[in-house]
Amino acid sequence: YPLANDRLDRSMKFRTNQETGEKSTRPASRPLEAPTSSPARSGDVTSTRHLSFAMFRAALRRASTHASLNARVRGAFRALATSATQKTGGIYEVRTYDIEPSRLDEYLAMCADSANERKKVTNEGFVGFFVTELGGDAHEVTHVYRYDDYDARDDARNAMKRSETWTAFLKASKPMVRRQKSEIFLEATKATASAGMEANDVLRRAREGNGGRADGVFEWRRYQLELGYNPIPKLVDALAKGLPSKLASDRDGRGELVWMGYSDVGKLNQFVELWRYDCYQDHIKAREAARSADAWRAAINEIAPMVQMFDTQLMRPAAASPIK
Repeated sequence: YPLANDRLDRSMKFRTNQETGEKSTRPASRPLEAPTSSPARSGDVTSTRHLSFAMFRAALRRASTHASLNARVRGAFRALATSATQKTGGIYEVRTYDIEPSRLDEYLAMCADSANERKKVTNEGFVGFFVTELGGDAHEVTHVYRYDDYDARDDARNAMKRSETWTAFLKASKPMVRRQKSEIFLEATKATASAGMEANDVLRRAREGNGGRADGVFEWRRYQLELGYNPIPKLVDALAKGLPSKLASDRDGRGELVWMGYSDVGKLNQFVELWRYDCYQDHIKAREAARSADAWRAAINEIAPMVQMFDTQLMRPAAASPIK
């Protein structure tokens, strides 16, 4: 694949030079043998195009003779399969807003008043709404939505525009928002399944409510992995092997896995986790307990070399949040 690409690039450069008369800025290289009965005449565009196509075919034939190269090509095409074809249970949009500090309480009150409309226009896809307490900007809010696909998201955005209640909320709240960021994530279903969760379990919990429990504390863990197609699948595989031991080590059930996902739009090769605790201190106790889980420690050792950055922040659910 790289060899064919290079030769195709050289042949296309050759065609361009023949047609425009420009001199190539690339170093001289041995041209491909063109399987033609007669060479192209200078300035003959039609003949030059036939020559370029012949060169392209010759490059592909040469690439196809290398078995190991073919294997790499097949692997590359498998890796290039779009996320839209993966059975991930929909898409999750994570929106992060930077709110004017002096107006944060006012903004949260308006969000609480419009919570039902938010659920309605997103077709009950509204999952959570959180306010950062530790580890980030104290006036930052994060809200999460789940859609069947990108078309369903478009439908929801159009429904928002048609809603007088929602447009009134946006008009009143817009001056309070200093910055907005939107990212799309796909659920890491293999990892969550190892923890006994079904796909979109977080959506079920959002719709069922809090079950009378007091509001908890949520930990948002974000990993930035190295460039490449393999890091995310390797991380998910490692988590699937190690998660059961981590959960088993937490004998008092202090930590509760809510969701895991990886980025599809935005900064790529990100992986995020969302955990719930009854109080801030519980996240430390659950972490300390996990250090005794051998399979979890092995998973972390496998993941660590791929991680370029790791960030964690603690958040409180806002009054508008379905999950608390």
